[in-house]
Amino acid sequence: MATPLDPAILAHLEWLGFVRPTGLVVSAPALVHAGALLPRSDAEGQRLLAACVAESTAEPQIADFAHFARTLLGWNFSPQGYAGAGVAGAPIPPELQVALPEYGETLAPDLAVRERDPLPNGLPWQLLVRLLPVGQEFDRVQREHGRLEASPHGRMERLLRQTGVSAGLLWNGVALRLISAPRGESSGWIDFRLREMLPTAGRPILAALRLLLSQQRLLALPREQRLAALLEASRKFQTEPLSL
Repeated sequence: MATPLDPAILAHLEWLGFVRPTGLVVSAPALVHAGALLPRSDAEGQRLLAACVAESTAEPQIADFAHFARTLLGWNFSPQGYAGAGVAGAPIPPELQVALPEYGETLAPDLAVRERDPLPNGLPWQLLVRLLPVGQEFDRVQREHGRLEASPHGRMERLLRQTGVSAGLLWNGVALRLISAPRGESSGWIDFRLREMLPTAGRPILAALRLLLSQQRLLALPREQRLAALLEASRKFQTEPLSL
């Protein structure tokens, strides 16, 4: 007789099945092993999300990422934990900017999340964020004369590869894409769409988003339970039959 699956793993398999990641981002066994357990209910999260969504629009949207991140994820945008737009006294540093002189442009994030206690010789950054105009497609290639022909996703992957930061976020007001791009390995990504998180059936997806990207996960929990560790552990679990 087959051994019943751990209910905690099943909970992660449920939301992963809904969002259908491209490539490997997080593994259900790795999340459970690290103690990242999905809440049984996140009605409060849905209430907060609904309060952020603009009214009278055909597609649910939130134009202000900072409002979304503060309300849903608990980000406080303090210079001790963040850099970039809206962070007082902490602009994006030069090491997170990639000059492309042949195209006359520079790749850079709009926001960056620090690594609270980087390992010796480790990067002091764990997550880069690009904020796009509302509705701009993540995968549509932008073609302008003399400019880099790449989609916002392609630009973010190039930025991650060249800075060495292994995770990035794209935000376009209707969805958030979490990208895992560890050096020397293939990338993977998950899209969290507002329209899929607002209904009651989308509660597990919203709970997973908050579980993975809350300020507590990024900056407060022990190193082995933070986002970077979860992404790395998921790669190690990819040979397991329940890895996604």
